[in-house]
Amino acid sequence: MGKIAFLLMTSPYSFQNSDTVLKLAHAALKAGHEVIGIYLYTDGVYINVNTIKPSDDRDRNIASLFKELVDKGVTVVSCPICAEYRGTANEDLLIEGTGFDGLGALSEFVQEADRVLIFTA
Repeated sequence: MGKIAFLLMTSPYSFQNSDTVLKLAHAALKAGHEVIGIYLYTDGVYINVNTIKPSDDRDRNIASLFKELVDKGVTVVSCPICAEYRGTANEDLLIEGTGFDGLGALSEFVQEADRVLIFTA
């Protein structure tokens, strides 16, 4: 089976990209593919912040949905510089199992994956 990586560059709730990545990653895992990782870049670093809460129109928040992927063994990391610029560079703000890693991690995802899917505005 194939190896897939994701680069997510948009914030949650502003675009549908985070929902699309979630659905694609779950579908890929279910089909037997390996999800190498999800790299959160630019405004994507808000995805795994545990203090962002959606309004009542969503069943669950995006961060908890990404936590489900982490629990399935998917690596989810944020760019530390992007997080610093946006005030989210504190590990206490992140959902459990995620963290920070530089662009070297993204390059490793790209090198290891058969396909890289990029989501931007």
